[in-house]
Amino acid sequence: MINIFNSLKEIDELLDKHNNYRNNCLNLIASENYINPVIGEYLKSDLVGRYGCYEGLEGEEREYTGNKYIKEIETKTQDLVKDIFKAKYCDLRPIGGHIAGVATVLALTDPDDLIMEVVLENWGHGLIEPMADTVGHFDRVFNVEAIPYKENQTIDTAKFIKKIEEKKPKLIILGSSGMLFPEAVEKIAEAANDVGAYLIHDSSHISGLIAGGVFPNPLEQGADAVFCSTHKSFPGPQGGIILSNSKEIMLKVNEVIPSLVTSHHINRLPALAAAILEMKKFGDKYGKQIIQNSKALAEELDNKGFNVLAKERGFTESHLILMDVSEFGGSYKAARMLEKSQILSSDDFGGPDREIRIGTAEITRRGMKEKDMKKIADFFERVLINQEDELSVIDDLKNYLIKFDNNLYCIEK
Repeated sequence: MINIFNSLKEIDELLDKHNNYRNNCLNLIASENYINPVIGEYLKSDLVGRYGCYEGLEGEEREYTGNKYIKEIETKTQDLVKDIFKAKYCDLRPIGGHIAGVATVLALTDPDDLIMEVVLENWGHGLIEPMADTVGHFDRVFNVEAIPYKENQTIDTAKFIKKIEEKKPKLIILGSSGMLFPEAVEKIAEAANDVGAYLIHDSSHISGLIAGGVFPNPLEQGADAVFCSTHKSFPGPQGGIILSNSKEIMLKVNEVIPSLVTSHHINRLPALAAAILEMKKFGDKYGKQIIQNSKALAEELDNKGFNVLAKERGFTESHLILMDVSEFGGSYKAARMLEKSQILSSDDFGGPDREIRIGTAEITRRGMKEKDMKKIADFFERVLINQEDELSVIDDLKNYLIKFDNNLYCIEK
């Protein structure tokens, strides 16, 4: 029997189930965030069914008629993005961070050029490495090597700079989905410049922290370009951005984008603009609280006996922490145990199955502070160490989350 929707009522019922379930989950997925309902409303405009396709850096010529106000909405949103990320140029057409990254790589490399990136084993985003491994076309085009890492998922900067000098790559991609601390972007940018390499930064996870001014901006540290998402630590609608201070680079990117993205879902632009206005108002306080919560939660988990990475460095300076859960059967098993009790985290989906990733962006938006991190650590202890009955944990978790219905750092009309 084919399982299909037969009515609008059935769609509504399933959505209601989803909303109720997620509202009663403790969401610690670092790549997700709570969207202000005021911002969400902007996704419902007439733009949802319209095209804004264009070519050219400024988007002067539109492929479709009827873009009189679409162009103005896009231009003003671009100016907001450039302002908050301190960039001279931006492209908002990628519909996700991954597409933004692929477009940038294709724009700046030729077949067989050496690309060095953070690989999946080290919580890389899996931009080029998996494509080359799984798609024959890309394997014949891309030449990829891993950026060397050391303990606690941090770049071995000295070793990496030596590799840059020896191998002379065409492109270096910094940034990862497990970034605990700022990277040595300035030193790496200097080494890249010496060998004529482009340095781009995957800031998808830390874009909200950069916008809030609480994490270094790679563009200001010497990166040639940045690509990122708008829906991780940045609390906006799903989408992607490419940023640069180089007109030459952005002209190259512009030649590639139309072959990857034609309809770029312009209904998200007013919502993105509203999210930037929200970050302009609250980004600093929001970002600082995220980092404080991350550090506090890491310390509380450490006090419970969990193996939290980078203790000697204070655990983290970002919106996430990494915890080795090998003793609980690995990251996949541990994440599913937590999920059964409605505690959501991320397993090490591309690496050696050791660590789970725990993010604090959404719980910070829900209003949690440092004092609440002990309670969260208690729930982890109950599930992973004590292995309590999941229904008991779920019931207590629901009662606890009721306290956090007043979402913070949200702009109002």
